[in-house]
Amino acid sequence: MKFVAALIVTMGVSTAAMAQSVVMDVVLNPMGDFKGKTSDVKGQAVVNGDEVSAENIVVNLKSLKTGVELRDKHTQKHLETEKFPEAVLLSAKGKGGKGTGKIKIRGVEKDISGVYKVEGKTLKAKFKLKLSDFGIEDINYMGVGVEDEVTLAVTVPVK
Repeated sequence: MKFVAALIVTMGVSTAAMAQSVVMDVVLNPMGDFKGKTSDVKGQAVVNGDEVSAENIVVNLKSLKTGVELRDKHTQKHLETEKFPEAVLLSAKGKGGKGTGKIKIRGVEKDISGVYKVEGKTLKAKFKLKLSDFGIEDINYMGVGVEDEVTLAVTVPVK
């Protein structure tokens, strides 16, 4: 099954042991799902009173793992990691648990919005992306396709 997500930035609720991470929830059609994960994330959020902000959170897409080697290869192919090895959260700001920002994946910049919470010295944010917004479409392998919308969760330290 082919996996494509942004990124990335690439950016899920991770285990408490991972200080920085991105987890992508991918739904398959007609059934199933899987997660793509990486802890190769650089950057941090800033908390100032009840407001948060972040700039240039960088996710290494080449380190993204799905739990299946063939799916990892398909993911790298669709994300074009040879040409675009990183997803970047260019900027984000939030207040009261809701935030907006701009993300860059495969050279395409898009506005995003989602929710977040600060837990101690960690910020956990969650938002959805449409793969088609980044030129990633019609992913199908042996009759199983990837849904256009993926949920991303990012965990980064705060200062």
